[in-house]
Amino acid sequence: STIGNQQSSPDTALVEKIINSVDAVLMRECFRRGIRPDSLNAPQNIAEALKDFFEIYDGKLSSVDASQRTKLAESILLVTTGQKSNPCYSVIDFGEGQTPKRIPDTFLSLNKSNKLNIPFVQGKFNMGGTGALQFCSKRYNLQLIISRRDPKIAEENGDETSQNWGFTVIRREDPRGGMRSSSFRYLAPEGKILTFEAANLPLLPKEYPK
Repeated sequence: STIGNQQSSPDTALVEKIINSVDAVLMRECFRRGIRPDSLNAPQNIAEALKDFFEIYDGKLSSVDASQRTKLAESILLVTTGQKSNPCYSVIDFGEGQTPKRIPDTFLSLNKSNKLNIPFVQGKFNMGGTGALQFCSKRYNLQLIISRRDPKIAEENGDETSQNWGFTVIRREDPRGGMRSSSFRYLAPEGKILTFEAANLPLLPKEYPK
């Protein structure tokens, strides 16, 4: 019910994904400076974060020139591949990222207070990003998530997965047994997110047609 009661159109659901990427980039900059995002030392609104982290005058994007906007835009990419009639949309960001161990409590969680006490991010209720699921493919609503913690902030106490990539697939499953409606599940064999090691992944687009 939480997933089904989000955005009613695919474009607004996609925008929510990009908003989450903006939050992740701001969180990355906060962590890189050794500041707890929910502390009084952190920026108290988005404008302060843009000013402190990216030296943007008054925190207004309208005050930066084209070259600075381009540099900022390189942190978040929306890439379309496949056929026009059946495209695949990939949102790629260079945000804080998550370790495989943290993925169930972040990307895959619902209604938690992950960002509720962080004043400089837009996402608050830990559910808006799920709105895209009902628009992902015609039948099973498949979504692939791949993430790695930013290496500059990857020192996680007791997290043995902090240097690894983690990935999972979310899909809608038809009702089974006495279920009255479909459900969403994610891939986690034996309850664990799949992991692998890699210095980088060849995901970024190059010059046409690559």
